[in-house]
Amino acid sequence: MSDRGGRSDDRKTGKKPAARKPPPRWRRYLVQGELELPPPRPSDGQRSFTLADGTSVFVPDPPPPRWWQTPLAVSALGATCALLLVVTASALWHASQDRAAARAAEGRARALTLRAVNSERTLRIAPNPQSWSAGADARLDFPDPPQLLELYFPVGYTRFSVFALVVDKVDHGRVMVVERMTADSNHDLRLSLNSSTFGPGEYRIRIQGYTWRGARVDVGWVRLVVVAIGV
Repeated sequence: MSDRGGRSDDRKTGKKPAARKPPPRWRRYLVQGELELPPPRPSDGQRSFTLADGTSVFVPDPPPPRWWQTPLAVSALGATCALLLVVTASALWHASQDRAAARAAEGRARALTLRAVNSERTLRIAPNPQSWSAGADARLDFPDPPQLLELYFPVGYTRFSVFALVVDKVDHGRVMVVERMTADSNHDLRLSLNSSTFGPGEYRIRIQGYTWRGARVDVGWVRLVVVAIGV
């Protein structure tokens, strides 16, 4: 009765009756449907890769290279390294040349420096009365330590009684000049000197006789070769 009265009242008032909820056993749980969405588009600064299973993978772009990573900077660095290599090789070559020159200069200074003698040696050399010989008239080993050399030059084949000795070193120049020498009773010119006076090389000795006017005339020629030993 009351229900009908209520419905009649609602009809009288013109209101729509409220919907009644279904009992709990009639409720159905809502299930979310999985819809296929379109693949996302890569954003700026990303690159997309598709795997074998169709999955899209987005990888961010690498950061822009720094100034020292650019091809121009790398090329400049390579050119600088090459230039440094050339400079280093040139410096090493010049250093080697300087060391060789220093050793040669040390040898020359040692050969040209007079040092004390500890022994004596006699050497008799016959001059060529015509001109320079084709080969050496005498060979002398440059001794180390030095020796006192007694050089004998027989001049009995000439008519002169007073002589001069002129010693030149090939490719160097004048070494010494000994004037107003007289021969001994054996008609030999004697010259005593330190062997360190003669460094290694070739020496040309001219024997000259004095005329009555004081002029000098060549009367003998000697080629002396000094060979370096232990220098």
